[in-house]
Amino acid sequence: MGKPKLYVKAGNDAEIEVSAVINGLEFLGDSTSPNILNTYQQNTGVDGQILVASNFDKSTVNANFHLRFGSYYDLKLAKHEIYRLFSSRKSIRIRTDAEPAIVKYVMATPFDIAPTEDYSHDSLFTIPFDNPSGYKYSLARSDEIDTNNKLIQMGMYLPSDKDCPYHFTTTNFQVYNPSDIAIEPYEQRHDFRIEASFNGNSLKITNTTNDTTWAYNKPAVKSDKIILNGVNTTLNGNPASVNTDYGNITLNTGWNSISVTGATDVDINFSFPFIYIG
Repeated sequence: MGKPKLYVKAGNDAEIEVSAVINGLEFLGDSTSPNILNTYQQNTGVDGQILVASNFDKSTVNANFHLRFGSYYDLKLAKHEIYRLFSSRKSIRIRTDAEPAIVKYVMATPFDIAPTEDYSHDSLFTIPFDNPSGYKYSLARSDEIDTNNKLIQMGMYLPSDKDCPYHFTTTNFQVYNPSDIAIEPYEQRHDFRIEASFNGNSLKITNTTNDTTWAYNKPAVKSDKIILNGVNTTLNGNPASVNTDYGNITLNTGWNSISVTGATDVDINFSFPFIYIG
């Protein structure tokens, strides 16, 4: 078995494998755990407390490294390269070869790089990354994935016994959410986009599994591109939420039954990253 690998992508830069670009640096693996934040309400005179909300708070990803260097000057140069790579004011995307199709968006917190002992040519150090969302995401969005490409891996909980499309031209279909949690663009501000084109006087999309709905109440032709991005709607790139009922669609975990009414000639695409915990 090969050594663990850490891949880093900062902004629009190309993704890099850290041990390939910093001489002597070896990634040893990472660890993280969900950080569950429970909020309670205490009522005077009543025993115990009432659970008000349970949320996933920001978590910490600890990435462990070994640095081998030849001299004090090599150590100084390597430290500068490591701090330059990881210490950014912006979020960076990381993934490992253990979960090649899963990414985290993180920011480094303070860390030190020092020899393991005097006159040593080795350093063992840990970079604690803040993971503000507390989530892990699929590398690719739902509409970029098919069962034969490299953008999926074991543990993503995609069905193996049934096709799992996200592009539809019928008025009744099923959408699969393999995430650990529901996709909630309004309540949790999750990244979720529905792209729709239709001929007709209106379009209403209903998730009959959980009774969430969104309706576009104006006529359109098939060349129009209507996008529900979270809770905001655009028509051909221009704001168009005023043309809707201001609804939103959420996806339960697993299969969701979707019904489309108001138009018969439709083209609908569901696009979202899968969300995982831990």
